[in-house]
Amino acid sequence: MATKLVIQEHLDRFKTSANTLVDIPFNNLPFLTAKEPVFNMKGERISKSYYNLKGREAVKIVYKKLIETYKGIDSVFVGVVKEIQFIDWAGEVGYIKKKQPYYFTLQPIFDTTDTSIIVGYSSPKQRQILKAERYNADDYLQAQNPTLYSLIYNNYTALYETYLRSGNKTALVDALNNETNVDINAVLNGNVYGLNITIKELILMNLQ
Repeated sequence: MATKLVIQEHLDRFKTSANTLVDIPFNNLPFLTAKEPVFNMKGERISKSYYNLKGREAVKIVYKKLIETYKGIDSVFVGVVKEIQFIDWAGEVGYIKKKQPYYFTLQPIFDTTDTSIIVGYSSPKQRQILKAERYNADDYLQAQNPTLYSLIYNNYTALYETYLRSGNKTALVDALNNETNVDINAVLNGNVYGLNITIKELILMNLQ
């Protein structure tokens, strides 16, 4: 016999007639409390969970990017989608509801030297999400490794600020790859604890 969903048991107790898995805004349920969304080191929002009053996870919303080939351009961020996972009393995902995707209204990005060449696609909402992610990643690095953050920010201030505002990482990547300062390179070429990559490789990997 399947284990009952945490949220369903509470709703049955309240004798609600709403469709549990579709109709109810979780923020309006008095027996659920929200926790801060979870972000990864790239600043991407991964999930947000709601818990019952005793601290048991009841609902988890998982956020995903839609990356597709769009009009001949590979790896275009075309939209977002989320799925709602309902957790049962055994702590397992008992039911998943997949929401309809949210697609951006994309416009072409032209090459700066030849405006007949399309190099990508973007939209206001897409740019808003990516900019928020860059600043989330900036905050993550400040909190997790303030020493490394200070080294990056203090030595590449203008390039780093340009990247945060615009998303253009070219100049920052070139500066990191062409660094000649022995002390800075000693840090950048050090290994990340627990991972078989250097600190510089990790930084470059997390830039958009």
